[in-house]
Amino acid sequence: MPLRYAKSVLQEKNIPFVIERTLSRSHFFHCDPEQTYVIRAQRRDDGTVCLLVNDSLEMSGSVAAALRNGDVQHD
Repeated sequence: MPLRYAKSVLQEKNIPFVIERTLSRSHFFHCDPEQTYVIRAQRRDDGTVCLLVNDSLEMSGSVAAALRNGDVQHD
């Protein structure tokens, strides 16, 4: 889920939270820091929710073009 949505739900319910960020290990793919998503949420013993977040991968030009053109590859 998008980080901004998760934060708004937790803030609305007055649930304390912390954010931990993980980074892509691959330098081949570029990430979009404007599209941060929660990949795991865990409640700690003290009631705090820990949100592990990562930036989504950017689409390559060829993938974006294929989606725009409706290209589908069948196996």
